[in-house]
Amino acid sequence: MNKDKNIINKPKIFIVSDKNSPYNNVFKEELDRYDFKIFDSFNQAYYSVYASPPQLIIIAMNAISGKDSGAHKKEIKMINDMQLDNMLSNIPILFMLPADFDFNVVKDEKYFLKDYIKEPLDPYELEYKIDSIIHASKSALDANPLTKLPGNSSIMESIKDKLDKDVNFSFAYIDIDNFKSYNDKYGFLRGDEVIMMTSRLIATTVYDISKTRCRDIEKYVFIGHIGGDDFVVMSHSGDIIDISNTVICNFDKIILSFYDNTDKQRGYIESYDRQKKMRRFPVMSLSIAVIEDVSKKISHYGQISEIVSGLKSIAKEKSGSNVIVDRRNTE
Repeated sequence: MNKDKNIINKPKIFIVSDKNSPYNNVFKEELDRYDFKIFDSFNQAYYSVYASPPQLIIIAMNAISGKDSGAHKKEIKMINDMQLDNMLSNIPILFMLPADFDFNVVKDEKYFLKDYIKEPLDPYELEYKIDSIIHASKSALDANPLTKLPGNSSIMESIKDKLDKDVNFSFAYIDIDNFKSYNDKYGFLRGDEVIMMTSRLIATTVYDISKTRCRDIEKYVFIGHIGGDDFVVMSHSGDIIDISNTVICNFDKIILSFYDNTDKQRGYIESYDRQKKMRRFPVMSLSIAVIEDVSKKISHYGQISEIVSGLKSIAKEKSGSNVIVDRRNTE
């Protein structure tokens, strides 16, 4: 049972390699951290990809180029088709190239050798390549398409990692108030500009304060975008209040520039609410819920959501931008 569970948690890799390749033994000996399967041809792997998509496909170029011309073209077309398929194009491919590989022979092909490794195969280089490609692919899939900041999966992973390592960090949840009404009136493009401005402001503030105070950024700092107008910041416990106040101060100075003159002068916009009734909505502001010394207060990342939810409700009841700090006892 435990063995099955371990296999499920391992990254899945499909390897296309000639059945007589000496490197098949290297795969079996060196890649035991992965759940991998070896195929004699890309044709075999292609249909398995649809049934159970892997995190990575490794293709030995000799396993393709060594076939007759018809079979070679068919497999190249399959590789092209997979990279054009919206459902499969996010699966990275690592090509194993012969030492004397001539790139001129593929200059007219439509598939791209973005990631490759050359023979003779160094097991350590192979493992490094695999790890880096899978990590980059996972990060790219999770990233918010607009801001490129890490999304929900990365946020939860970072919280769990810090808790597991007993890192005493602080957490801030940042929400833009009245964003929906602005988006409804001014449109998605201008709404996206507000999101981008906010993400840049948060990132600049976090890194400026962290660098000035010589913090261990890799250990403490994380900035994520949950989606829409919600952001997350993790930082050194001594910095989170200053970060929050600085972000609010600069946001409040900048945000009026995103409104038309009439709305600036009035200090509000008129838009329909969720009940389709015309209402006046104040200029956008920020509600920031802060949990200091997270590792001293909680043992599971799910508890953060509960605390933040209560803090956000308090912040939303106040006008303008506000920072609400969790005051529960840390002892």
